Amino acid sequence: MEPLSLPAPADSAARKRRAATAKGVPPGTRPYVRPDWQRGHLVGVRPAYLALATATPTASARRVLRDARWDPLPGDGAEGFTRGGIRIVLATTEAFQQQDVLHAEGPNWRVVLSAGAPDEITAAVAEALVEAAQVAVDGAPDRADISSAIDDLAEARWSGTDAWRGTDIVRMVSPDRLAEVLCMPRASAWLVTVGMDGEGWEAAMAGDCPDILVEALVGFLASESPVRRHVGDLSAGMHRHLDIGPDPDRAAHSASPAARAAGPCAPVVAPATPQPTVRRSR
Repeated sequence: MEPLSLPAPADSAARKRRAATAKGVPPGTRPYVRPDWQRGHLVGVRPAYLALATATPTASARRVLRDARWDPLPGDGAEGFTRGGIRIVLATTEAFQQQDVLHAEGPNWRVVLSAGAPDEITAAVAEALVEAAQVAVDGAPDRADISSAIDDLAEARWSGTDAWRGTDIVRMVSPDRLAEVLCMPRASAWLVTVGMDGEGWEAAMAGDCPDILVEALVGFLASESPVRRHVGDLSAGMHRHLDIGPDPDRAAHSASPAARAAGPCAPVVAPATPQPTVRRSR
């Protein structure tokens, strides 16, 4: 495989610049953090990209690859898997804070997720590559559809998605201004930077990435569905930018049939009648 040139990761200064213009969740729409939501309590968090990684960031991705029976690759401080010309290396729990949590490459493409990347995006990338390897059995997977990916971000109200055709670089920013996607269509390169004040994560893709891989990454950024986290695992620096609500799994089980029919993207809502002793999240 010829060496690929990944986009340079953004430095912490870029995150600090975004912090100055970041928009928190509007007070009128932020769910209450109930007094009984202690450190071990499971809650739903949006936007998902600000939830950051848990203490076991690669556990779900590792399970996906083992269930798909990918061949193991021994590594020092990491665990590798391979199938059909695709290689994936996942950081171990002990090493994930010092190195990328995921590094994958194919015949002419590469993707990297940095430390701090939410567990869900790491697992989604693993699932996408399992499917890409299966598709490759019948022929080459479809190349990334940049137009479709940018449309997904536009529908999620990201700015900078207009008039991108013919440009060398497209800069798209999330509604809260805490996530940024740089897309270089002619170079087939993507750089994602999320967070502020030194807290966050990055992702980079370069080369002829399979369409399903780009869909997984961009779809995660555009999703309005909450992810599950323990209250004690939420970043103190990100807390005021998070929309925190009840555990989405528990809420789904207790919801009315009409609410369950709305699907996983139904909003996590606050209690209808707040109590006088309720504290708002900071």
